Amino acid sequence: MKSAKYFPVAFLLLLLFLAGFTSLISLSAGNLNAAEDAKQSEATPPGSTSDPSEDAAPPSENNEAVQQEQAAVAEQAQPKGKEGRVESIPTDKIKIEEFKTEDGKTGLSVQIPGGRPLATPAVVDGMVFVGGGFGSYEFYAFDAKTLKPVWAIKVSDDGPTAAVVSDGFVCFNTESCTLFVVEASTGKMVWSRWLGDPLMSQPAIANGRVYMAYPGAGGQHLLICLDLKTGEEIWKQVIAGDIISAPVVSGGCVYLTTFDGTVYCYKAEDGKPLWHDKKNGTSAPWIVGDQVYVTLRQNVEQGEGDARKTVATEGLAVLEREKGAQQNEKLWNQREAQYLMQEVQQGSKLYAQQKSNDEGVGFGGEGPSSAKLKDAAGNVGQNSVSGLWTYQGSRPVVTDGVIYNGQGDVVQATDAKSGKEIWRQDIKGDLKEVGGHLVAPPAVVGDKVLVGTSLGEVVCFGKADGKEAWRWKFKDEQIRYQVAAAGGRVYIGTVSGKLLCIDTSDNSIDGWTMWGGGPEHNGSSK
Repeated sequence: MKSAKYFPVAFLLLLLFLAGFTSLISLSAGNLNAAEDAKQSEATPPGSTSDPSEDAAPPSENNEAVQQEQAAVAEQAQPKGKEGRVESIPTDKIKIEEFKTEDGKTGLSVQIPGGRPLATPAVVDGMVFVGGGFGSYEFYAFDAKTLKPVWAIKVSDDGPTAAVVSDGFVCFNTESCTLFVVEASTGKMVWSRWLGDPLMSQPAIANGRVYMAYPGAGGQHLLICLDLKTGEEIWKQVIAGDIISAPVVSGGCVYLTTFDGTVYCYKAEDGKPLWHDKKNGTSAPWIVGDQVYVTLRQNVEQGEGDARKTVATEGLAVLEREKGAQQNEKLWNQREAQYLMQEVQQGSKLYAQQKSNDEGVGFGGEGPSSAKLKDAAGNVGQNSVSGLWTYQGSRPVVTDGVIYNGQGDVVQATDAKSGKEIWRQDIKGDLKEVGGHLVAPPAVVGDKVLVGTSLGEVVCFGKADGKEAWRWKFKDEQIRYQVAAAGGRVYIGTVSGKLLCIDTSDNSIDGWTMWGGGPEHNGSSK
């Protein structure tokens, strides 16, 4: 009878033993699968197709679910920072100086406190918006005609990017962690969101939504979509790294190039991945009709015997909008690209300047692992946070069937169907000594092409024939960011921290209101 009394207990223990044994087998199998997944991840970097020789194809529903799960895990594991803070600061010490260009045009100049490199100003509704530069904590709004300060704020993190303005809101992120949205009229904070460190690209805005990249936990980066008015999260997806310049929104899709060279396309509404391909992309894409235009790096072998060496080249690629397949077999305007070679850039003045900028914000040595500087250096030649914060590449602008872009020390126009060169202008300067690109991406307005140069010039070329219309030289300055143009005026941010405004008295110079032309970064939104 004693054994009968304890039979139910013994039976229960047997069941628990069997259940534990089964769990152990499942766990072992899971570990093996995880190891295999890790091995596969090493062989195929995040965001790249498994076979680079195949055309990029839409990911399966299963891959989409996996990517969403990875995004959720990365977000949950990411340490949360403090909410951003904004406070008003006085502007009484900001001085406005008037000057004349060599061709007699009237200009205004404001020295932004701190003297740090300035990104592209944004000019909307009669106001100019600009951050105080890499390493600063300040952000400013000026009257677009007089450059008189309207408001100024100090934020809780350093390194405001170029401003993106839409629907009465100014959106910018800081290099050190935080995305801010403030009222355009007052500078009052609407909301902020701590994302991660560092943030080396700027946001895009389209249809009341903000699109932004940031580093998550475990070495992953994320592309997030947020409501412009509330900051509420709508969707997010895993990407290979930070984005070159900014996301680009066009035709209901979000396009981007990460610094490792992967080009992506997502549905803007729900973040569904449509295609991606690791193509060694070196610029943000430009989208027109059924085509995506982007510059790519290709390494080629030159010389014979002991003199043989690998050289970086760059040219224009045309991708199919629907699936990302490359349509031109050979890159257009392909030429040697010393500005993409790390070993060349390390000997330049720009390299030394950028390393100094990094040290000034606490990034010494090889920089933070979350920046993935080695991936970027192998593709675009820059290996500092400051360098990637500034980098814009040879980003094309496509309008009226013509591609306009600056490629190293060349400004060129290319037929968008045939790839035939229409015109070309060389910018004289020493790429090796100066470092980076000599020309910033162009702003195309009316019948003119405007480019800033790292030699301290702004040059205007005829859109049709490339003939030089005028050239302004600013002594002891560098202009590395794209210029803005609105209401007949050209707005320029310099490396020494000056905001310049020149009245051209030409009303056709209008509509390029911020980096990329508009808040979607794919031309004027007018």
